[in-house]
Amino acid sequence: MSTARHHAEWLSLGEASGSFLSLPVLLKTFPAGLDAHDPEHLKLLRSTSEEWQDNQFGLKPEPAIHRAWVEFVLKQMLELPDEVLLSGQQIPSGLSVTSAEQNETIRPDWVVVEPTGTPNAGKPRLLVQMVLAEQGLDDLNGTADDIQKL
Repeated sequence: MSTARHHAEWLSLGEASGSFLSLPVLLKTFPAGLDAHDPEHLKLLRSTSEEWQDNQFGLKPEPAIHRAWVEFVLKQMLELPDEVLLSGQQIPSGLSVTSAEQNETIRPDWVVVEPTGTPNAGKPRLLVQMVLAEQGLDDLNGTADDIQKL
């Protein structure tokens, strides 16, 4: 399979949005193609995804299953170690923003931080906020300015 076709197949697995996730960008960034996937890894991802979808798009979605799915992706699929993944009370209180218009405080559910032993150890790299499965990402409360302040 050609690299371009492989990238196109990969892009078809999800909803592509914006210029950052496009065939030209993938070809430039990964000219030799993406790494081959582990069939057992993919099998686990598919079965877990199907369980999550059955629950979340069924009659009574369970928040605990949704949270477990996000944790599964972060820990199992992305292989983020516990030392770089903060949640709950581990998240510094300063990583929140209050939207006066919405009268709501936006706070991440997880924070990925720089690992121990690096120059910026403990500094946030990525903020993760869980949203309802049926909620479009363009429907998030808060403005771009609010999110940039985080």
